[in-house]
Amino acid sequence: MSDCVAGRKELWAGYGTVLGNRAVSKYVRKMTIVAPEFAERVKPGQFVMLRLTEGSDPVLGRPFAVFDADPLSGNVDVVYAVVGKGTRRLAHLRVGDSLSLWGPLGNGWSVARREKLPKRLALVAGGVGHAPFYLLLKEILALPADQRPETTLLYGARTMARFSCITDFHTLGANVRLATEDGTFGTKGFVTDLLPEFFPEDAPSEESQILACGPQPMLRAVAKWSAQRNIECWTSLESPMACGMGICFSCVVDWKKDDGTWDYKRTCVDGPVFDAARLKWD
Repeated sequence: MSDCVAGRKELWAGYGTVLGNRAVSKYVRKMTIVAPEFAERVKPGQFVMLRLTEGSDPVLGRPFAVFDADPLSGNVDVVYAVVGKGTRRLAHLRVGDSLSLWGPLGNGWSVARREKLPKRLALVAGGVGHAPFYLLLKEILALPADQRPETTLLYGARTMARFSCITDFHTLGANVRLATEDGTFGTKGFVTDLLPEFFPEDAPSEESQILACGPQPMLRAVAKWSAQRNIECWTSLESPMACGMGICFSCVVDWKKDDGTWDYKRTCVDGPVFDAARLKWD
């Protein structure tokens, strides 16, 4: 059963069937859902709202970045950390169970696209912030070699056990650099400590770009570092959402207008990807 949302053909609402739901780390799981009508619509960086079909607790759906989508098989992957009531219930779903979903939602990474691709592109992730980058990397790596930006996923976590899906990125052929705060894997320190190496001082800032997704403190640090280096930076926010369609205004953020005054933007419909230079970080 399916239908278009609010008459917009790019949005879809209906039911999907769980094909897999497995742990990919101690704290994170990957769920594969069969939803062909959704899979053919989604773009890199967009998200989906998922809701359990049995019971009314929780009442609201939950937003999840789309990790992967295959229009040929109709499969959609989402990666999620088990942190609350909603995700704990998702973790107990089995193969063959049904889910309600609607989307794809948000602007995705398309808003960050230039007329001319940057020469150096850093994808900066923390926590489960790697989720919206897999589909983007598939798209980039499908380009002819002479058209691809030099792209690296910079992925940070508190400790080695917090990483997930690294094998997926390696299998895809992506360049990956890792950092852990406790030094258990990769570079010891924060993910921002990897940025100076990827963007040397003599690298032209106009030929560079940063895309980032993760916890707010990480995004703030990346936004400030990029501003100091005059490197264009776009951030995908993980704001709490209720409706996912701009009705409830629960996910508003401060956003700077062209005249320098401040207004509000809804993360779910105006984002989740925003120019970091237009957001209020302090």
